[in-house]
Amino acid sequence: MQQLAHRLERLGTETAFSVAQAAAAWKAKGNRVFPFHLGDINIPTAGNIVEAMNRAIADGYTGYCPGPGIPQLREALAEDIGSRRGIDFSPDNVVVMTGGKPVITKFLQAVMNPGQEVLYPNPGFPIYESQIEYLGGTAVPYRYLPTSTGFSIDLDQIRASITPNTVAIIYNDLQNPISAESTAGEREAIAQLAQEHDLWVLSDEAYFETRYEGVSSSIASLPGMAERTVILYTFSKKFAMTGSRLGCAVAPLEIARVLSTLNTNDESCTTHYVQWAGVEALRGPRNPCSRCLTSCRSVGTLPASS
Repeated sequence: MQQLAHRLERLGTETAFSVAQAAAAWKAKGNRVFPFHLGDINIPTAGNIVEAMNRAIADGYTGYCPGPGIPQLREALAEDIGSRRGIDFSPDNVVVMTGGKPVITKFLQAVMNPGQEVLYPNPGFPIYESQIEYLGGTAVPYRYLPTSTGFSIDLDQIRASITPNTVAIIYNDLQNPISAESTAGEREAIAQLAQEHDLWVLSDEAYFETRYEGVSSSIASLPGMAERTVILYTFSKKFAMTGSRLGCAVAPLEIARVLSTLNTNDESCTTHYVQWAGVEALRGPRNPCSRCLTSCRSVGTLPASS
């Protein structure tokens, strides 16, 4: 009898999608559903972005394009992401992908060998653990501790968990699902540990600009961190483009080259016309969508009064 690959036994899932299917079936029967199960956006993609996508289709941008992304989008991403973090990124640092999630898998493929350990937050995005284990690594969780103002990372646990076999840490500031934001001191402590133990860092910044007030900071901006940090960026939340599947990794050049090769192996390229929609999202006017009175919702910054 034919057998499936043994590694599938280590593959997890994101149960929110299973719940979404059940919720859709329930809604189809006429019931009301409050969609807290999936990190989707309850507003449509802004009209100018949709128009740019449709225009790109009409103009024939429906074929293959460069594996790391079209130059216009990589340039726009390097400028936007770098300026918001105080880092001078080149378009060569940017590798466009089909959303933010593939960045997790390809980061691990690039830096982790089978048997090596990767630290990840728990609670946290379930795909972290799933992909570490699936690719033959050892997933080592670190926890959060309740405080008077929210949650903080258990730094003592992280210190105790690092071994000579630890190769990377996944760091999700502006955390999903508990919304924890690191203090400057906590961010600096993680950076210090990464440098002391020569660890790669995956900085999941999917919610970097989704906040009611204040300004986010990136661990990649700290001294000595840009050369060991891969930033996960996605258009899903900031521009309400969850179904368009558009994101990128911003990485040191040696990692960016590997990620580009993995793109070519896995999906050839990210959908061509969707990338032109991404250019419009970054370069075009930040107009309010048809169901929102404030333009800031369409760029992921939610006013406290909304």
